[in-house]
Amino acid sequence: MPIYEYQCEKCRSVFEIITFKGDKEEVQCSECGTAKVFRVLSATSFVSSSDFGACSPGSSTGFS
Repeated sequence: MPIYEYQCEKCRSVFEIITFKGDKEEVQCSECGTAKVFRVLSATSFVSSSDFGACSPGSSTGFS
């Protein structure tokens, strides 16, 4: 179940939507109800391979 972040073109509100496989519903702004929204590229969409599974600096054992 991915969570997508959207921004409204009309009122500029930013909101999140949880989607399920096969969802075909039109996304509407949670504040003003317009369908003029666009998906925002979220920072949580990116995972650096150097960060994945890395220990914290100075840690001698285990993962942080």
